Amino acid sequence: MHPCNHATLLLLLLLSCSRPEPEAGFYCWKSTFELSETERQALDTLGARRLYVKFFDLDVEGGAAAPKAPVRFPKGPPEGFEIVPCVFITNRTFQGGHNPEALAEQAWDYLRQVNRRYGLAPAEYQFDCDWSPSTRLAYFAFLEHINRLKGGAVISATIRLHQYRYPDQTGVPPVDKGTLMYYNMGDIEGVQESNSLLNNEKGFAYLAETVYPLPLDVALPIFSWALAYRLGSLAFIINLPGQEALDQEPRLEKSGGQAYTATENFYFEGYYINEGDRLRFERPDRKDLEAAAERLRKIRSQSGRILFFHLDEPLIDNYPAGFLSRLVSRF
Repeated sequence: MHPCNHATLLLLLLLSCSRPEPEAGFYCWKSTFELSETERQALDTLGARRLYVKFFDLDVEGGAAAPKAPVRFPKGPPEGFEIVPCVFITNRTFQGGHNPEALAEQAWDYLRQVNRRYGLAPAEYQFDCDWSPSTRLAYFAFLEHINRLKGGAVISATIRLHQYRYPDQTGVPPVDKGTLMYYNMGDIEGVQESNSLLNNEKGFAYLAETVYPLPLDVALPIFSWALAYRLGSLAFIINLPGQEALDQEPRLEKSGGQAYTATENFYFEGYYINEGDRLRFERPDRKDLEAAAERLRKIRSQSGRILFFHLDEPLIDNYPAGFLSRLVSRF
């Protein structure tokens, strides 16, 4: 063998040996956290031991920013899993002139209260805010203060596609790592949009070949919903695990593969539907998820971690553990 070929082969072997095995994790985005037996079996099959649990929302109410919708563990946190507390922060929280350092103190104190209540000592915390040019400075100041409070914990932040594609314009959050949220890239406001949840044609256009300044995990969607449009505008979102409820509703006339038009006024899944309202069911197609995983592997972080949003028993039939395992192996 030529010495150059031998050196190249050795380098490839070293790189392949240093590359970590892909690891799966799940977001848990419900205020009451309690694993069902089906959910636990899916986690066991995947070997998924990291759960990103929404601990609370940080939002503005009555002019004041405060934690809302705190998590509850009726049976305590499940044993054998690493819990990563997540805080969802609305963009308007940073639009009202609230002191970001004071907000960080408030959020961190609340996180510590939840940890004490349930005997948790998390190694990572994640903050989820789709910041804008007008709120970037306040949000980043919030994160910088969190860094001063965190002790030895890792701080991560969610990164949307436009923030990944244009870091020079949007800024890079001052955190240890990020999670690229690869979903909601379509036009959710558009009545004619085919699938706003997962649209690879639009999503791939954001995936630049340049290296993002933070190491990135990747999150893929495994949830579904129905979008209801009234007079051409998005009126509300109905969380639905499947399309059957729409197909079986006699007051909805199918006007396409996943589109429907209401023929009269009625209540559906707790929402009041007006005659003429248009509904569109959206769920990520398995082939689209496979294509996304293949493309995203090119920008994966050193952790090789792929997260699924989110863990919910009704969704497991749509995306069983065997399929998700194949997705992870592609990554």
